[in-house]
Amino acid sequence: MGKVTKLIPRPVVEGTLRLATNVLIRFYSFKFKDLSIRKGTSDHYVFRDIFLFGEFRLPVNIQPKLIIDAGAYIGLSALYYSNKYPSAKIIAIEPEDTNFEMLTRNTESNPNIQRVNAGVWSSNTNLRISNKSSEKWAFTVEEVPDGQPFDIRAVTIDSVLENSGFDTIDVLKIDIEGSEKEIFSKNAEKWLPRVNVLVLELHDRMVEGCSDALYSAINKDDWKEFREGEKVILVRKELVK
Repeated sequence: MGKVTKLIPRPVVEGTLRLATNVLIRFYSFKFKDLSIRKGTSDHYVFRDIFLFGEFRLPVNIQPKLIIDAGAYIGLSALYYSNKYPSAKIIAIEPEDTNFEMLTRNTESNPNIQRVNAGVWSSNTNLRISNKSSEKWAFTVEEVPDGQPFDIRAVTIDSVLENSGFDTIDVLKIDIEGSEKEIFSKNAEKWLPRVNVLVLELHDRMVEGCSDALYSAINKDDWKEFREGEKVILVRKELVK
């Protein structure tokens, strides 16, 4: 009989991951003096995915000048990029007010991080949260007509780029809970040719057609695709050596 390898019990794995994440949180609390993680929320898992599992690690060696973080949550991804690329300007966009308060608190000591309290859409418009009972990291939105009550002001990628002072988005990170379908379906031709690296999470489980919208908008011959955890990373082929 061959050697039988016993599986490690799940509670042991989860406990080890929790311990490792807590150690990293304490370490980065010295590096990022304003770092705050809310207890009893998904903040701990988001931190783990970024700083322990390295979900935003890029597969190419670049020195970005402009990073746009669409769906910045409480600022952990912006802090990761700021630590990795200290000379880059980072524009962190987050629509939810309590998340944005935490984003501000976590990044206010980082002068290279600009914060924008807004959603991201295919036009500069107003949005309403369509599932307000969901977790703050998982709500979806819909556009509302002018004059109607709304929850969120929305901006476009191209308007953020135009106001940034740069011509190119070196890294565009998108984690916007299904709204990626909207921004890749309409007007993407205004900004997509000016992006070098796309880092995004696709939410077909929440909004059907997100992946189809992405792959319909891009020319696959121009990009090399990588996967890191739940993240899809698309890099211009000329940057891949």
